[in-house]
Amino acid sequence: MTTTAQPGPGSPSPRSSGTAPVPDAGPGTGCGCGTSRRTFLERGAVLGAAGLATAGLAGCTDQIRNRADAPSHHVGGTPTQTLPADQLPVGTSASVEVEGRTLLLRREAEDVVHAFSAVCTHQGCTVAPATESGQDVFACPCHGSHFAVDTGVPFGGPAQKPLTEFTATVDGDWVMVTL
Repeated sequence: MTTTAQPGPGSPSPRSSGTAPVPDAGPGTGCGCGTSRRTFLERGAVLGAAGLATAGLAGCTDQIRNRADAPSHHVGGTPTQTLPADQLPVGTSASVEVEGRTLLLRREAEDVVHAFSAVCTHQGCTVAPATESGQDVFACPCHGSHFAVDTGVPFGGPAQKPLTEFTATVDGDWVMVTL
């Protein structure tokens, strides 16, 4: 009677090259990192998906902001007392909070006031009054966009659209802005 030896666990099979299988790298397996391949790949997949989702949302934001039919001027609303007129002398600008919004005001004459949203049309940072090379401007600190104080039109920097304009008047002792 002839017996054939069967390979035991960990022994090379008659059809194999004679090399032992390599275990997954994991705690105590020699790589020293303490992370299994499976955990590493799972974490990489999660981070990759998060990156794609972030890029997709950023793309949507730009598409909405840059639509040709997006309004650049505010329409309608109620006149709101914004600032006592004597706190905005002719030729000056101010930043004020009104009903949860930051507004930029510019007084050109006793009866002429301009009002704009302080939200930069480039990426939504808060614009503020500034003086650049002796010229009054509304400046965005994030990416360097500058806006004309009388029109809100951008010049210099990446912004392409003017600041949102609100109707403003001087009514007695108050600067009124229609919100």
